[in-house]
Amino acid sequence: MIKLVRIDHRLLHGQVVFSWTKSLGVGRIIIIDDFAATDELKKMSLSLSRPTGVKLNIFTVKDALIRMAKVEALNENIMLIFGGTKSIREFCEGYPKIKEINYGGIAKKENSVQYSNAIFLTDEELEDSRRLKEMGIRLYMQQVPTSKLEDLTSKI
Repeated sequence: MIKLVRIDHRLLHGQVVFSWTKSLGVGRIIIIDDFAATDELKKMSLSLSRPTGVKLNIFTVKDALIRMAKVEALNENIMLIFGGTKSIREFCEGYPKIKEINYGGIAKKENSVQYSNAIFLTDEELEDSRRLKEMGIRLYMQQVPTSKLEDLTSKI
């Protein structure tokens, strides 16, 4: 069962991932990111960052969409992590079952607007987010399970 769908430019970020996996009883993390899935060094470093006892898969958006029937059949709690809004928008367009997305970390860039202490959206990222909102997906910002949940849907 998919327990959390998250955007985090860091993908597997130590304390954040450990707190979410522990809180939700996650047994598998699936990273869906075209760059990470096609870069062997990145895949190796991500594998070293995974929590002990948690399985890790790293897929491109296209490969993830092809594998979702198999993912749905798994008998474990799953966390999907995306590196950015573009990849999650593309994924949701092909897999319309996602109901909510946790915006955990999107880095500050030139011409980005701050929405929380860790969420900065460019015009393109804002447009992706609006498209997700139009699909009926609830968007919220929350760093870790114990931090305050902030609604993003109403702010965009």
